[in-house]
Amino acid sequence: MGQQNSKLTKSDIEFIGKNSNFSKEEVANIYGEFKKYDKDGNGSFDRKEFVLFFKSKLPNYPEDNLNKLFDAFDSDKSNTIDFKELTVALSIIGKGSAEDKLKVLFDIYDKDKSGVLEKKEVDEMIALMKNVGVSLGKSPGDIELFIVKLFEKIDKDKNNLISREEFLTEGAKSPSLLTLLGI
Repeated sequence: MGQQNSKLTKSDIEFIGKNSNFSKEEVANIYGEFKKYDKDGNGSFDRKEFVLFFKSKLPNYPEDNLNKLFDAFDSDKSNTIDFKELTVALSIIGKGSAEDKLKVLFDIYDKDKSGVLEKKEVDEMIALMKNVGVSLGKSPGDIELFIVKLFEKIDKDKNNLISREEFLTEGAKSPSLLTLLGI
């Protein structure tokens, strides 16, 4: 998927419009942005182009996490993101349901693909949440207390591990979780 012609046909726009949460006009606008950040003009983003593109959209989102997003959305593992892969990513992040966003975030933070978020993985998520909360003008102490209580709520069985099911079920009840994760 990664390597493709840098021209987007009308049928491509229609296909993406039907298979994402974007209108044809939005797809055309996103494609204009895509071309602007596709510095080498090869019709796909390498990791650096992807990070630059998303930095312009999510300026407070840590670069390390943008690299994780790249890996998550490189569906064919080509080390490039073509326009179709990008629109899927943007559709989920920008217009996807809370559940879709939570699934992606869980997969990003579940680095060892164990199906649970362990302490180290949760700590990384908490660090991002603190940064986003502070950038939103909240005091670090208030943010930390809120996050601790939020994760206590999410960890239903109190085993200090957050299963995918717990994250999706309880996370969907906490819209502030997505806000604090910068999505």
